[in-house]
Amino acid sequence: MRWFVATVVGIFALAPLSGAAATSVVATGFVAVTTGSGSLQISSFRLDGSGERRLTTGPANHHYPSVSPDGTRMLYTGDEGGVDEIYELNMAHPAVPVRLTSPPLTANSASWSPDGTSIVYSALGRGSPAYQVFIADSSGANPRQLTHTTDSGNAQPSGPNGSTVSGIANRIWVVATGGSGAEALTPGPLDAYPAWLDARTILFARSAFLSQSSEVISVSLDGREQVISPPNQYFVEPRPLPDGRSYGATMETGTELHLVRISRADRAALSAPGASEYIIDRVPIPVADGSSFTMAWILGRSIAAPANPAGYPAFWLIPASLLVLLIAGAASYRAARGG
Repeated sequence: MRWFVATVVGIFALAPLSGAAATSVVATGFVAVTTGSGSLQISSFRLDGSGERRLTTGPANHHYPSVSPDGTRMLYTGDEGGVDEIYELNMAHPAVPVRLTSPPLTANSASWSPDGTSIVYSALGRGSPAYQVFIADSSGANPRQLTHTTDSGNAQPSGPNGSTVSGIANRIWVVATGGSGAEALTPGPLDAYPAWLDARTILFARSAFLSQSSEVISVSLDGREQVISPPNQYFVEPRPLPDGRSYGATMETGTELHLVRISRADRAALSAPGASEYIIDRVPIPVADGSSFTMAWILGRSIAAPANPAGYPAFWLIPASLLVLLIAGAASYRAARGG
C-alpha cells in the first residue's frame, strides 16, 4: 500500500540582545500515537517517557498530532464519522475537542504555523483527483488551497525564511509560499517526512524498500546531503529537538513501531560537518501501549540568569514563515496505521 503522510511543525529563530537574560526554546515533553487500546490514540509524556496522560479516547482512530508553538493546543486527525477530519483540543482540558474541518472535505495531517495563527492540512475535496494542501486560520476558517496536483499531496513542517518546501514524486522540493516556482531539492527515490533542523537545513527520511531500510538525511537548501542515522535500520518521522543536537524518530523493528532519540556519538550538533557514529536511545513507552509513533515535541521556555540584570529582554522571536509540504510516496506504516 502507498501512504501519503504529512504533518506541520513550527521552527523558531532566536536573536539575542546583548546584556540580557538568556532564554531558549526547549522540549518539556512530547505527544505520540499508541495502539495498545485497540485503536490509534494520542497521549502526552514527559521527556523520559513517564507521566503518560491520555489525550484522546474512544473506538475512533486519532493520529497525526501537532502541538501548537506555545504548547497549549494540539491538532490531530480523527475519524469519528468514518471520515478523517481535523480536530483541535486544549492540552489542559482535552475532553472537549473542536472539529475544524467538515464534509465534503476529507482532511488529515494538520500542523501549526510557527506563530500559531494558521494551520496547514491535506484535504480531498468533492470531485478532486487527489489530496491537496490547504492553509487556513487557526480556527479552521478561510481555507485556501495551496497545491493543484494530480498526485496526492500532504503538508509537512513550517520553517523560517518565507518559502515553502514540498515533496513531489517522492522528492523534497522548494517552492514559493503560494505554491509556485518549485525546484527539486532531493533526488529521491523515496523521500518523505521533512522537518526543519535550522533555517537552511531540513531532515527527512529516505526509504530503500529492497533492503527494507530507511535512513534519516539532512539536506541544506543548496542540495548537500549528509546521512545522520545508524545504518541498516528503519527510521521515519525525524523530529529535531530545539538545540539541534538530537532528534526523535519512529523506528520500525519487524512489526513493531517505537520511539527513539538519536544523537551523534561525538556530541556535536547534527549540522556539524564530518562523519560520526550515532547513538540510539529508545524512549521507554509503557509496554501496554503497544506500538508508538508520530512524535511531536511539546515546547517551552528556559530562562537563564541575566548577564546584565538591567538589560532588556534577551531574545526577539523571529516568526518562521516557511511551509514544508510533502507529496510522499511509499512510507511504511503497514500494520500500525490500520492498512
